[in-house]
Amino acid sequence: MRRIATTVSLGRSTLQVDEHAFARLESYLATAASSLGGNPDRDEILNDLEQAIADRCLQRLVSSQSIVTRVELDAALNEVGQVDDSAASAGAAFTESTRRLEQIGEGAVISGVCLGIARYFNIEPLWVRIITVVLTLVSGFTAVLIYALLMLLLPFAPSLPGSPQLGKIPAKSRQAVNYIRSFFEPAIKNGSSP
Repeated sequence: MRRIATTVSLGRSTLQVDEHAFARLESYLATAASSLGGNPDRDEILNDLEQAIADRCLQRLVSSQSIVTRVELDAALNEVGQVDDSAASAGAAFTESTRRLEQIGEGAVISGVCLGIARYFNIEPLWVRIITVVLTLVSGFTAVLIYALLMLLLPFAPSLPGSPQLGKIPAKSRQAVNYIRSFFEPAIKNGSSP
């Protein structure tokens, strides 16, 4: 009996899957998509999920086999796991936290203050950076002092799983801010001035 294969694109990979595996894959991805319905990063998560499935299926194929069967797919899906409502609720919680004014280290140029302001006001970070540079030039570098104060006062946003590492300058900025804050923490806890 000849198997009917369907070509599917998962993430950056292209696979041949048989009809039973294709039906199972469609069902799995539809369930995952509905579970992530309100998540702002839904498309990115689904793309990462597809790539993880493709990688695990490719690992299970033997050299003489080029078509992924339901057996290989089920093993890959078991390893990847189910996308449940907790992922969607985590996305909802992340959406609610986007209204907090924080420093965002991922993608930061100096410390992440401009990224935090951009996220808070839901505008492009480039515009915030341009406004910051213009204000710095117009105000006689008073904006630099305001930026430095915001670096010290704004909390750092928690890093998301899988987010890229901080660049060299943001990492050094974060170390400097934490070092300066360490001088003031005992005074703040005791309720006295440093």
